[in-house]
Amino acid sequence: MMKLFKYELHRILCNKFFAGLLVITFLYSYQVMAGEIVLGTANTAPFSEWSFGMYLSRMLPILLITLLFFVSFFYSRQEQEVRRITDTTPMDQKQLGLLRCSAMMVGFVCISVVSVGVGLWFYAVNFQYTDFSHFLLPGLLTLIPAMLFFLGIGIMIGKIHPALIYALMPLVFLLGYLPIPNAFDLFGSSFFQKMPLSLPIGTGGEPAFTVPFSVWIGKAIYTALGLFLIILGLTRKSGNRSIYKAKAGI
Repeated sequence: MMKLFKYELHRILCNKFFAGLLVITFLYSYQVMAGEIVLGTANTAPFSEWSFGMYLSRMLPILLITLLFFVSFFYSRQEQEVRRITDTTPMDQKQLGLLRCSAMMVGFVCISVVSVGVGLWFYAVNFQYTDFSHFLLPGLLTLIPAMLFFLGIGIMIGKIHPALIYALMPLVFLLGYLPIPNAFDLFGSSFFQKMPLSLPIGTGGEPAFTVPFSVWIGKAIYTALGLFLIILGLTRKSGNRSIYKAKAGI
């Protein structure tokens, strides 16, 4: 199974498309950091947990679109032809789907590391700030629920029709800029911008990083829903298979 996982991961990472996305992510990360985050978020320091969380929320659209591109690889016409063959083999299709989900998540982590790395490098070079342990909580809070939620949605709509995955991509950018209540703010931009303004100034001269219970509940719901959709997608037969059969005259 490890060989199969490495093969699926190789398909995602070792291609010109992914290399291009890495370059775009690197350049966009620097632009966001140098153009917006350098000023700080909600009157906090550029290297505060609030500002770093805001940075990742700005990066989430491009990171999630990359994830959706990964999902689209496995619903392409070529992949459907391969799947018709693998369906006749004794290979457990649910296990294969789980391996592919794992490979897509690793790919998301890899491209997220680029964004995180640019941010940390920017802090170290421009502010001589290297206490990066404070960024772990806002980083996980921002990236993990969004990754699982959109992976689940991508898998489900891809089974209906692959074109729906591409239709979802513009909506990802739109969601990143909509004013959403903190408890339902998947990307976190509203939370990181507004929450510090409602908190008292701490001993460090800025509000301490605090996550309300309602935000934790919202993130937990997105995470659970994402996991549910992933499991449902792995156990449900693809609805677009008949489409490809009809086009092929089968």
